[in-house]
Amino acid sequence: MPSPENSSRCLPARLVLILEIRSLLVAPSLWVMLIIVSLLVGYSFFQALDLFSKASQTALSFPEMASGMNPLDGIFVPTFGAYYLSQTLLLPFVAIRLVGLDKQSGALKLLLQLPVSVFMLCGMKIMAMGIVWLFSLIPAISALIVWKSLGGHIYLPEIALLIGGHGLYSLTIITIAMFAATITDSLPTAAMFCLAVTLGSWVLDFAATGQGGVLGMIGDFSLTVMLQQFEIGLFTLNSLISFLAIALLFFLLTIIWLHPGQQISYRIRASLATLVLVAIAVYTSILIPQYMDVTENRRHSFNPADTRALASLQKPLLITVYLDAQDSRLLDMEQDILAKLRRSVPKLKVEYIQSEQAGLFDASENDKYGLILYEYNGQQKQSYSNSQKEILPIIYTLAGVQVKQDSMPIYRGYPLMAVATKAKWWFYIILPLCFICAGIYGRKGRI
Repeated sequence: MPSPENSSRCLPARLVLILEIRSLLVAPSLWVMLIIVSLLVGYSFFQALDLFSKASQTALSFPEMASGMNPLDGIFVPTFGAYYLSQTLLLPFVAIRLVGLDKQSGALKLLLQLPVSVFMLCGMKIMAMGIVWLFSLIPAISALIVWKSLGGHIYLPEIALLIGGHGLYSLTIITIAMFAATITDSLPTAAMFCLAVTLGSWVLDFAATGQGGVLGMIGDFSLTVMLQQFEIGLFTLNSLISFLAIALLFFLLTIIWLHPGQQISYRIRASLATLVLVAIAVYTSILIPQYMDVTENRRHSFNPADTRALASLQKPLLITVYLDAQDSRLLDMEQDILAKLRRSVPKLKVEYIQSEQAGLFDASENDKYGLILYEYNGQQKQSYSNSQKEILPIIYTLAGVQVKQDSMPIYRGYPLMAVATKAKWWFYIILPLCFICAGIYGRKGRI
């Protein structure tokens, strides 16, 4: 039986949660966002379905191409791309209300006088926004139902990871928006601050693509890059901890800067201490990388026999690549074989030798351009191929090991030719009208 003291604390917290949910549900910005999400999800889904059906027509004629018909890449990632746009460009305008309106109306001073800690107060605001975010998944769930009704295949681990990634991305955006509203005096300024952070992360991802060194390392912590790990079906502990650490950082900064009675010196010291602790957590996650390939076709993993053989390499494996950062061959290597080797080889070092070009369209003067050198245990081999079938035998030859492939089930793909014309009424007409009616109902004070 809960004590009277605990009951006295829980009641105000529940009331705050209810008030926060009600405040969000009566906000026009929420319903406008949901209407746009419904239209974007519908458009993305039908475009993906059309392209998938056309590709399936070829795959059904040539069965060897069917293995490339993966619903995750062909249907679900493009459909959830609508959420990436809405979370980046629209969600901040909804989330800044959590703090911004309370500051403008003076309600924040009253809330801080309740027998509820600032930590719990901010936690209730996050929880309210989380409930509203679950409500925004209605269009996505509708798309999954339509796809299944058409006879499409759904692999639940892939979908769960995809939704989880977007949930972490949304949580991070929400905490950034709360902090922006805390340190600014107006909602437009807070929205600009939040968009600057999210779009800055977008630009960082673009600038760091194919780059090594410090820029490449910083680019790995771009919100877009971390979300992409979840979209491709690869669970990484580093991305999970990084998402949670960034969200926790802005959440704690919101708590530190929210109370107007705190001295500026205390806020600065506490902010710096929080930043250091979060940085330590992220750095620790880098030192102990953990990966899990949840894709049905196991495309991010070697054959189990290859994984065991590569994990047994005790000495450093050095790979020197003579390719420019924007060369398509290097990009393919990074996304395929090099990414897998980094997850499998204990002591792997990759060096990039950039060529010097006289002009934008001049050919490289480096005679070694395109060459890839492999060095292990004092021995060296070279190749111009970026194919896994040629690279792995080279590594095994240098290491003096022989590998017999384990028998694995063949992924045959899920080609499907389908048309969902009637479902357009749901995404383009019925669902937006439901959101409009709910918004009007809420504005009349009936929620």
